[in-house]
Amino acid sequence: MMRIGKSMMLGAALVLAACGGKDAVEDTEYVEATPDLAGVSLEINSEAAAEESAAMIADGFGVNRQELNGQGPEFLEGARMQIKALNSALKEAITPIVELVNARGAEAQPGDVLVYGPVDRTHATFRFTIKKATERRFVWKLEARPLGSTDEAAYKVVAAGGLTKGLVAHRGRGTIGINLDNLKAVAPSTTGQGKLMASFAHTAGNDKTLAYRLVGFTPNLANHEPVTGAFVGHRRQPSGATRVRVFGQYNLRHTATSEKEKVFAAIRFIPGIGGRADVIASGGDIAPDKVFIGSACWDPQEQETFRILRQCTKVQGQPPSNCEIVPGSVVGTREACPAVELRGELAPPSGNPDDISPEPDSPTEPEPVPGDVSPEL
Repeated sequence: MMRIGKSMMLGAALVLAACGGKDAVEDTEYVEATPDLAGVSLEINSEAAAEESAAMIADGFGVNRQELNGQGPEFLEGARMQIKALNSALKEAITPIVELVNARGAEAQPGDVLVYGPVDRTHATFRFTIKKATERRFVWKLEARPLGSTDEAAYKVVAAGGLTKGLVAHRGRGTIGINLDNLKAVAPSTTGQGKLMASFAHTAGNDKTLAYRLVGFTPNLANHEPVTGAFVGHRRQPSGATRVRVFGQYNLRHTATSEKEKVFAAIRFIPGIGGRADVIASGGDIAPDKVFIGSACWDPQEQETFRILRQCTKVQGQPPSNCEIVPGSVVGTREACPAVELRGELAPPSGNPDDISPEPDSPTEPEPVPGDVSPEL
């Protein structure tokens, strides 16, 4: 029997539906406890994360949806590269769950457990298991094995998580973890590697707070340096204002060569007004005893109205000092930032890759981020 619409939507509200069949069971409360992309993805531009524009979340792009071609604000584009990588992995983990729940009815097993699959995809065979742990808490795992294999022992856990349900389907407090190394072990053509662990929390007003821990994570080693460390972010409603803090390796324009620097970025976005980035960078072409510290603002069309980059002396246990403006790095003035709250002095992130603390004004606190991709069932 059918409980929810059967069409599969990889959107801000992924609708997971179960089709009828010989093994079909009543599974609505289980389906509503599965993750969706909008609930676990990191976003800068919340206008781009509207329900009807969910693909933009997966892409990690904002108002203009432009490729990272050097035309937009540099610090914003750099942060988007990291967010795109993270969200692409989340999308790839959630897509098989959608397909499994749509492909056939669930098979009930003892202990309030439902099993969907196995279902073959392009590069592996997947199986999804979800358990009702308490009245509102559900835990799940996604497993994969090589195509053509019939060996139960060949399954490896490629994603796992749990959700304590809130008032709305796919919302509440929970976790999700993705093990790309396990996926690559069963599907060698997979381009990603490493692990991504995350926790999330939603409020009744549809605010969300997110924290991620990445370990050697990259969706594709050919074009994205592996990242180990923490990302955080949140979105507040009804304003749609967001904050994120990310880091990664890419080349800053005002350095001597194309060698990549390690750039930490804190981004703020206010719908209809614009945004601001604060960054701190080291390594690459930057001398070992120096750091680059920068700020930038942009308007609603993502046209940069202000930018400054300074080279500072790194002092152990103290704030950077003896800062000098990097030649050619200044655009506009701080007063050109599109809102008073975006015009403050330089406020770079800590530069600590393990900093999992939330950004200011976080609406709620998520569960602790899991230490590994370890299923609870």
